[in-house]
Amino acid sequence: MVWRRGYSRSEIQELLSAIERQAAEAVRLADRAQRDIGHDRFSSFLDFRRKVEEVRALLTLTEERLGGINGARLSDLRSEFERMDLLLMGMMARATRGYFASMREDQVLPIGARELFEPELRVIDQTRERLGRPQYEGRVLPMVLEDLEATSEMIRKTINRAPALPDFSDSPSPPRPVKRLRTLGRPIRQ
Repeated sequence: MVWRRGYSRSEIQELLSAIERQAAEAVRLADRAQRDIGHDRFSSFLDFRRKVEEVRALLTLTEERLGGINGARLSDLRSEFERMDLLLMGMMARATRGYFASMREDQVLPIGARELFEPELRVIDQTRERLGRPQYEGRVLPMVLEDLEATSEMIRKTINRAPALPDFSDSPSPPRPVKRLRTLGRPIRQ
């Protein structure tokens, strides 16, 4: 038996307010990241991504809580959530596109940039999937889909020219424990 707590209207409103606050902070961080890319600083992008993940977590939590409530009881909050969700996905898509668009073709990328930007492709795919849900049918602005597509292409180009983290392993597979145990007893050369 699964026990499900009923959530009050004020709790859902509190979550929606928290989403708005976090989204405003994400926009501020996106602007900073876009300015910093001109100076070859990538740490601002990490701050932006962390904030986006916080917003996404709040969206997921709010959606879960709305799903556990009688449909007629809080339909106005559900429609407000959907409106906000669409707005935020569009805003994040535009901010991410702006960041990658401001990156120069000849810009030197730090080691590990590939691993930094690869998760962005997954986020874009998840956003497309989310926008394809039935409740958003006909409500998604074409500009948002264009932003996602253009950003995906820019990220792929960036990843193709970005250096990966170095591989310091001796072999493609990790050593077996038996081999390590045999070498433990060997004296260290001086």
